[in-house]
Amino acid sequence: MESNFPIKTATACALKWNWSTLFLNSGITRSCFRTSESTLTPENFENFHNTEIKIADREAMLNGKWPDSSCGYCKNIENSGGFSDRNLHLTLPHAIPPELKENINSTTVSPTILEVYFNNTCNMGCLYCGPNLSSFIAKENKEFGNFNSNGIDLISREKKYKTLVPYFWTWLNKNSHVLSELHILGGEPLLQKELDILLDFFEKKPNINLSISITTNLNIPNEKLKEFVEKTKNLIKKRKIKSLGVICSIDCWGKEQEYVRYGLNLNLWESNFEYLLKQKWISLKIHQTISSLTIKTMPQLIEKLVYWKSIGKVAQYLGEVGPTPIYMKPGIFGPDFFMDDFENIISLMPSNNEEEKNSIMCMRGIANSVKKSVQNQKEISKLFTYLNEKDRRRGTDWRQIFPWLQEFEIDINNKI
Repeated sequence: MESNFPIKTATACALKWNWSTLFLNSGITRSCFRTSESTLTPENFENFHNTEIKIADREAMLNGKWPDSSCGYCKNIENSGGFSDRNLHLTLPHAIPPELKENINSTTVSPTILEVYFNNTCNMGCLYCGPNLSSFIAKENKEFGNFNSNGIDLISREKKYKTLVPYFWTWLNKNSHVLSELHILGGEPLLQKELDILLDFFEKKPNINLSISITTNLNIPNEKLKEFVEKTKNLIKKRKIKSLGVICSIDCWGKEQEYVRYGLNLNLWESNFEYLLKQKWISLKIHQTISSLTIKTMPQLIEKLVYWKSIGKVAQYLGEVGPTPIYMKPGIFGPDFFMDDFENIISLMPSNNEEEKNSIMCMRGIANSVKKSVQNQKEISKLFTYLNEKDRRRGTDWRQIFPWLQEFEIDINNKI
């Protein structure tokens, strides 16, 4: 049964108790993707939700303190007077770990929400991504070799997926009944065999209280998407699972988006999205990653979102790129550089219900955080180094795509 989170201290976060993220490909776990990580091994995998770091963070929150090494993103947003991810999830009903029903001060608990990155299979090379989450980038790094210059380090990394995935299936077999939400991310889940294995698992071992969601780039053949939708629809019809959510990654619009989310075909994305929009039984969301390169054409996406909302129900989630790379964050350009853009974006966002008002508050919180920043020319220089190297590898030209950034480059060079 879902209810609001019962711990009411000044810093308590529902995700710290309810949620675990598993990065099987890189061998780490977090209580959400923005917090400190714990290393996963075959020996400690069974206890991934209750690592020393996670328990210490819960103890700090019980005392009304921000964890020493975690949660800086939400802390900064809230200190700026904004509405953070923590604030948002405190407004949402979630299944509470059973241990909290017995003792509200419990710090060793069972996860009710699990987020899993199976492996890095992906057909895109987003600028804010890396080889652990994109096989495209891993292949690119192997082809062009390691690059290390001006603090930019592009290398392929060790894969731990084949070591840890059997332990995940063992854990799921024993604990799937506790879960109320299961989120599958990538890479691109719809190109990964593990997604089919997962759906087959719940065909044999149902959980009628379970909501499954996937996060997808929608840059896949229409037929592949339809096959997944029909398979999941059948599971729901037979009461094997409760519901399906699809979270569609999209940050802005136009050639800027196809540059940032390299490999994306926006026409294909839109075709797939409008197919999903017709499936009224699916909980449909878009998720925007806000970086310095996506802000200026975000209004075009918001205008499309308003149109899509006139056809069907679409939720909007958003967050700043992070916690890294810092050189992709808008704050490095200083407190005022993007303020007019943020105000324009917020003015276009719909505000017809609490969900939409929360999205506006999240956007306002990010804008307020940026407004408290200080221009960081070192990180801006890193951004230029990074984009130049990506252009060399991909045959692209960021100066043609982002003329405002080229003007910034000229201005900085004139000051040096």
